[in-house]
Amino acid sequence: MEANPPNPIRMYGHARCPAVPPVRGMLNRAGVPYVYINIHNDPAAAALVRQINHGNESVPTLIFPDESTLTEPTTRQLRERLAQFGYRIPWTARLIGHGWKILIVAGVAFAIIRALGWL
Repeated sequence: MEANPPNPIRMYGHARCPAVPPVRGMLNRAGVPYVYINIHNDPAAAALVRQINHGNESVPTLIFPDESTLTEPTTRQLRERLAQFGYRIPWTARLIGHGWKILIVAGVAFAIIRALGWL
């Protein structure tokens, strides 16, 4: 007999939020089942997000299978919460969550290399 699949995480966001793609990328890379809901296309979802976040449409807002929530999580917060649900987060998923930091470091390194005349 096959076990029932776990309830997916519900992730609320919208296209203009720069924090949504890294969170979605991390969930995808880790193979975490989730449903993405765009609050700009769903008034009931927007109302729920405002209720959770004291009147603010703060995204990403995640609701986990146990109905606990996490709003605008850092990579570490999301990784730790997913681990509580038994998900193993590969190092590549962690990189996705830190993508903006990697780009900054790479840009600075490139600028230094060019300034030193190595390129």
